[in-house]
Amino acid sequence: MAGTSFAIENPPTVTISVNFGVVATTHPDTVGCNGYKVVGTGTAGGAPVSGATWAQDETACTATVPGKYDIKGTATLTESDGDKLFISYELSAPLTSDTMVYPSGTFKILRGEGNFEDSTGGGQMNAKVNLLDHDHASATLTGYIRKYWQI
Repeated sequence: MAGTSFAIENPPTVTISVNFGVVATTHPDTVGCNGYKVVGTGTAGGAPVSGATWAQDETACTATVPGKYDIKGTATLTESDGDKLFISYELSAPLTSDTMVYPSGTFKILRGEGNFEDSTGGGQMNAKVNLLDHDHASATLTGYIRKYWQI
């Protein structure tokens, strides 16, 4: 039928593991954010990406949510053939004196290029960060991906 769309009952799964290093600098808003600007690069693999690079840009504020890191960012996953996924994420973690931080929250697929063109989706994101070792952070993304025409 013309104009009929069909939703996928079981959209393809996202299971991505990321290993990356970060550089954190003091956020210029020392009152409203009181945190850090964080950029990071690394590698990502799993489904639907394989052998991809990871590039992130985020803010990690301590003043926006009492007692927590409030983390908002974007990332680009680029496969060796140039296919890209662009995501945003929102995470939080308790402010503690511990050097290990475990931010968790959600991610959203904003768009894609190449094989990922017209992609949408999202799910859960969990990270592991050692505040004393910025070279070895990690994250996992689990959720779904689909094309806009599959919605």
